[in-house]
Amino acid sequence: MDSSSSAKLLAFRQIAQEKLQHVFYSIPSEKDLIIDPALIKPLEHVCGASWLRKKGVDKIFKFDPKNPPPKRKQFVYFITSNLLTFKSVLDQISGYQSQTSSLMEPDIRNKQYHILVLPSVMASFEHLLEEEGLHGIVELYNFQWDFLLLDESILSLELPNVYADVFVRKDTTPLGSIAHSIRIFNLVMGKPHLVFSLGENAEKILHMVQRTESNKRPGKETGSAQHNTDTEPEYATMLILDRDRDYPACLLTPVVYCGLLLEIQTLNSGSLMVDGENNKIRTGKLPFLQQDVAAQQSTASKQEATSLRMSGAQDMIYLEHRYRHFSEVISLLSSQAKALGLEGKAYSREMKLAEMKDYVTNKLPKVAAAKKELFKHLRLCETIVEEIGANFEKHQMIEESILTNTNRKQIMNYILELLSSDAHKYNTLRLVCLYHVTIGLAGEDMTKLMTAYLNAFGYRHLSLFHNLFQARLFPDTTNLSKTKILSQISIPTLKTPFQIEANKLKQLPTDTNEVPTIAVSPTAGTSERDSGMNVGKSCPSYVFNGNYIPLVAQLTHMIFAASSFDNLNTRLGHLERLKVSGRTLEQADHHYTPRTIKELSASGHKATLNQLLPFKQKTMFIFIVGGITYAEIAACHLLERTIGAKIVLSSDRIIAGHDLIESVVNC
Repeated sequence: MDSSSSAKLLAFRQIAQEKLQHVFYSIPSEKDLIIDPALIKPLEHVCGASWLRKKGVDKIFKFDPKNPPPKRKQFVYFITSNLLTFKSVLDQISGYQSQTSSLMEPDIRNKQYHILVLPSVMASFEHLLEEEGLHGIVELYNFQWDFLLLDESILSLELPNVYADVFVRKDTTPLGSIAHSIRIFNLVMGKPHLVFSLGENAEKILHMVQRTESNKRPGKETGSAQHNTDTEPEYATMLILDRDRDYPACLLTPVVYCGLLLEIQTLNSGSLMVDGENNKIRTGKLPFLQQDVAAQQSTASKQEATSLRMSGAQDMIYLEHRYRHFSEVISLLSSQAKALGLEGKAYSREMKLAEMKDYVTNKLPKVAAAKKELFKHLRLCETIVEEIGANFEKHQMIEESILTNTNRKQIMNYILELLSSDAHKYNTLRLVCLYHVTIGLAGEDMTKLMTAYLNAFGYRHLSLFHNLFQARLFPDTTNLSKTKILSQISIPTLKTPFQIEANKLKQLPTDTNEVPTIAVSPTAGTSERDSGMNVGKSCPSYVFNGNYIPLVAQLTHMIFAASSFDNLNTRLGHLERLKVSGRTLEQADHHYTPRTIKELSASGHKATLNQLLPFKQKTMFIFIVGGITYAEIAACHLLERTIGAKIVLSSDRIIAGHDLIESVVNC
């Protein structure tokens, strides 16, 4: 990525600091900050403790409903827009108020309590504030940091519960915050020439952005607005995609190193928690299945929990290996460990006094720091092998069968065997959901799987299947009679709707017996260290062991490869939910509404679009509503390297399949 783009991406941090500074300056005198623990890591991407102290913050506390800090000065609470958390804050404030003299009237002109809510204050907060009798005593503020730069070309809004709210509860409130951030992106980077949206929620976001921009720009454009229209945008295209348009990219097990890291440990704003005692695999299994593991842990020495920054700028080992196949990573890390060991021995032999002094002063600390970081990665690799390695090959084979709609009996037996002997609360359900999304669960199979899951984890989880149905991850459990007849007519060779659609977009190399390749551009980067990929890999499906190409990568490739708008219509015209808008179309028609590619091919805009394609600058900004995976990021960055493009990926948060299912279960 060129320096100008990188500088503009860093501007989002400056914008967030300006917003936060405005809030703190509006609160006179010194104050103490009480922050929700979940927001500490994201806030580190915006500012540090020293910056906060310069803005009048004296002490910083973690919010704990049971252990309030001593009341000394004004309190500024920083929480998410969660009603239960807000109620806990109000209870704490009521406790402080009861300790003061009842004879003293509160001074509403100089409020002592301020609550900063990410991303926005809900209407229910105002009602609850009145009910608790704290109106006039507590001041509420909206705060949104927009995009946080987690790694090179990777942005995140770090908004909690977007997937559960939007796709399960059908609450579209978070879409307003996303639309606001997209609008800020357009102001900083310039509105792209073409904007593609795929999915109902993506359309709603773009509609909100368009409506806000039209309200902010009455009549004629003047000044900065006119300048923003005339300047060339930093990104020629934008793609906004709903998570439910490509569930397999989230439910399949990745084989790249960065993807597998999220399969075992929790990610918080680009920081991976490295815990030797607990991980996602262990905590999701039934207690009696972990007895042997607990016994081993009691005899083994306990390892301290640390964190790993999943950023190439801060971890050179991660930068080198993040997009590699995991099987390569283990051998390469072992070689690095041997090299570090030999380096330490080489400097200790037959040294003169001056050489020894130089080694101890300059080189030894670097070797020690490198060994510490390498040890962290080796620990993670060891955990991946222990927790996933035993059944990894068989699991990959089952996932391939699910994608190609073969060996249905073997698939069902494998899932039922897992539920009876090695059940995992989230990952087993994840495999069931993948089966339904790609093949479709018949009534009889659905009943078997539900019964086996409920027998394993308890019938209190019965309602979660309704949540899965709401998210289109499971069939309707209230309509068993209609699917019973279809279950008796099962033809393994029949193409499922998923396969038909995926084959049109050439997403299934294993199903078509072809491995699509991407032509390498002569201008593409060749640095193996910078990319963390092997030069021989030319298909994005390698992130899933050659079984599947993520939809976001395939759409991006087809958009960039289109030689004309007619060619784009041939490739993507069948996608009815793929809508097109953007600067080029809105300049030609001020009242333009997003349309499908087929509709545009029969309209008067066709000539304008033909002049735009093929894109001179292959630059794209991608946003996935409901979470993006590292497998999708790796696939797009391979595409970026091979065709000489510039792609920035973003979402409300980075997730793995485990996280998606967990959010549904706990909804």
